[in-house]
Amino acid sequence: MFAELFAVTAPVFLITMIGYGWVKRGQEFPSDFITKLNMNVGTPALVFNGLIGLGSDLLDSGVFTIASLIVILFMLLASALATYLLRLPGRGYIIALYSTNSGNIGLPLCLFAFGEAGLGLGVIFMAMSSVFQLTVALFISHGKMSAASLTRISLFWGLGLALYFILSGTTPPGWLSNTSELLGGLTIPLMLLTLGASLARLKVENSGQLIALSVFKIALGTGIGLLVAMAFGFTGLERNVLILQSSMPVAVLSYLLAAQYNRNPQEVAALVFFSTLISVVTVPLLLTYML
Repeated sequence: MFAELFAVTAPVFLITMIGYGWVKRGQEFPSDFITKLNMNVGTPALVFNGLIGLGSDLLDSGVFTIASLIVILFMLLASALATYLLRLPGRGYIIALYSTNSGNIGLPLCLFAFGEAGLGLGVIFMAMSSVFQLTVALFISHGKMSAASLTRISLFWGLGLALYFILSGTTPPGWLSNTSELLGGLTIPLMLLTLGASLARLKVENSGQLIALSVFKIALGTGIGLLVAMAFGFTGLERNVLILQSSMPVAVLSYLLAAQYNRNPQEVAALVFFSTLISVVTVPLLLTYML
């Protein structure tokens, strides 16, 4: 069992540590460029390739898509309530506590733990989470949003193109499938390297309250994922992927939004850092339970 768990988790954390160590050694790492490349090219290609891989099975995964949206919505509501009850300042806490790093960490874990089928479902959850982060979280942090800005979100184009081919019953041309497969294959390792580089640059204050909030965030996501999976009667792969993706730490994108719009960026940075460290313990425990 230990060897199986290590085979699943080691690639994720080792590649992250490569990015972390690279920056700590003073080497140049263009995080902004790679993040923009992933957001505008890599992630849409990964979503397109993942959904096309599901093919007609995607239509059967409609219930899983709805369950993913419900998990994210409940996490948003619970995070807003917790922020209000604990009298936490600013909107940064809301966008941090409800977010899940279902891309950088969640997708490779789904792939290594559950294979291509798990990755396909993981992509669905990640796509729904990204839609929320690029719309709702952006609105919360910025305070406004225009319809024109939505058309510039590349993820929507990758999602829409995949749905066109699936719903029309046509096969994408070979050049498009091969290109998206190559770009999608680069995305996950680049995500992990960028995560490590971002963590290395974060200035973290050793705050007991923020550590406690990080534990709360992991527990909240895991609990909501488990309850929604039970409510939908999920078993096996769907149940495991939903719970695993729900349990992921705070997304780095939350810090980028907090920093850009000055929504408690240092506190959000600490939540990203501490929750990621906590996931080093919680992820193997969850996988032991699932596998």
